[in-house]
Amino acid sequence: MSNTALGLSSSGFKIGSSVPGYYGSRVGSLRQLVHDGDTINVRLPDNIGLRFLGIDSPEVSFPLPGSSAFVALRNPRWAEFFASGKWRKNLNLPGHLLEHLKARIQDSAEIAHNHARHAERAERSLEAALQTDFEQSNRPLEEYRLFMAFAYEFLDATGRLLGYLHADEHNFSDAAKAKQITALSYNERQLAAGTALPYFIWPNIQPFLRLNPFAYENLRPEQFWKNVQGSARLKKARRSVQAARKAGLGVFDPSDPLLLEPFELRFISRRRLPARLLIDLSQPGTNYLLPLEHYYRIPHAEDRLFVPADFRPLFEHAGWSVRD
Repeated sequence: MSNTALGLSSSGFKIGSSVPGYYGSRVGSLRQLVHDGDTINVRLPDNIGLRFLGIDSPEVSFPLPGSSAFVALRNPRWAEFFASGKWRKNLNLPGHLLEHLKARIQDSAEIAHNHARHAERAERSLEAALQTDFEQSNRPLEEYRLFMAFAYEFLDATGRLLGYLHADEHNFSDAAKAKQITALSYNERQLAAGTALPYFIWPNIQPFLRLNPFAYENLRPEQFWKNVQGSARLKKARRSVQAARKAGLGVFDPSDPLLLEPFELRFISRRRLPARLLIDLSQPGTNYLLPLEHYYRIPHAEDRLFVPADFRPLFEHAGWSVRD
């Protein structure tokens, strides 16, 4: 856990480190920081990763199969992995999905080069957005604040926070400027720039759907679709992706489109699909979930809602069925 505030122990537990928190503008005494018999104010002393919810950008680096070490997509080992055909050896996927990937990848080193280019563009896009907001604040970097909003899950399996990131409105003295800058999260800005694909995973659906994701009424197909169609925020996010596609921005650049989706690269590396089901948001009124292996039959990422398999019984109880 060197230089990180949260992480995983060797046995897989999510763990963290903290130091005494502030009391006013200074670190408080223990008496000041202890609120009651089960509450104390602490703060995180080290770095912490924040994984953006709702979006998925190309991977700058990721482990090659059989290793836990991250390898840059620019590394020739990734190009050789695809060009040699090693990517498909012992890959535990249904036959029809494997054939679909073979047709797209074509044992080409360009898959890795292409992914690396788009990953770097996404990285620069986020850096530029953050830098622009910071410069408009006229604050020193150590005083610049970021606002985080969270959905159902707070941490991912590696100890990173899961959330939506905004510039904090208190950075800006001009209220109108603050409202304009903070109107969209950086998550949504990356979608609009075309440098990330949407990645909607239930139940982490806020702020696109502001509802209790476990309420039986909200899971019933009829009400589910009313909520989806009535959500202005979800419509806006999906339309921003469609606009980026139409304009040929980022991953949709007609001269250099992204060839392999980020989650595809990850499951190829891990040699298996994640345990999820799918709802096709382009088919309102349906009451079925699809096995994840059929994701490519929903061609546009903004039309996919991923549902972890653990929640299948909840959906089936509410009236959904799984269609093979």
